[in-house]
Amino acid sequence: MKPVYKCRVCGAYTEDPIHCGKPAVLLLTPRQRLRLSKLMSALLRHIPWEAGLRLDEEGWVSVHELARAIRERWRNREQYQWVTPEHIVAVALLDPKGRFQLTSDKRFIRASYGHSIRVRLGHRELGVEEVPQLLYHGTVASRLPSILREGLKPMKRVAVHLTSSVDDAIDTARRHGRDVVLLGIDTRCLYRRGYRVSRAGRTVYLVEYVPPDCIKVLEGVSTQ
Repeated sequence: MKPVYKCRVCGAYTEDPIHCGKPAVLLLTPRQRLRLSKLMSALLRHIPWEAGLRLDEEGWVSVHELARAIRERWRNREQYQWVTPEHIVAVALLDPKGRFQLTSDKRFIRASYGHSIRVRLGHRELGVEEVPQLLYHGTVASRLPSILREGLKPMKRVAVHLTSSVDDAIDTARRHGRDVVLLGIDTRCLYRRGYRVSRAGRTVYLVEYVPPDCIKVLEGVSTQ
């Protein structure tokens, strides 16, 4: 993960050390950025109460409240005394997968997807022509028999997560083991079966369920 800088001239957050022709100010080291991003994801997707946060029904919370909760209420808060609202906004704006959403005034933030807590995300359902014909889902070999028998279910999340990126699908599967299997999801099949897809991130798509007949194991695609 790259460091985050702030431009001295225009104030933009950037991964480049030079912006507007001038050296930019270092805002987050790679380690700080990674740790803060993971903590933001955990609090906004899964465990807001562990930092004393109360999300609204759509998952939104004040950026200032999130920064204060991390500094003052998180169980490892002594490691995050440097966190300010600006750091949170910078992480959200530069996230490569679009994991976070900010309101237009940057006062409120929520996770775009990945929730295990119940929220109403309100992502717009896409028409069939707006969705790639093939999306991907990574899994491990031990889970394949049940998936091919029962389909893809949300499990502990509020929706099944698919992606337009082969690399992202493989990276996600590797969190669960080394024997990675790449699945191709026929989105035209989903729509014929009555399941609608919404977009939640730069490469992430959500659907409530994927039937077995819409799933194909992709051979000849490197998962190494």
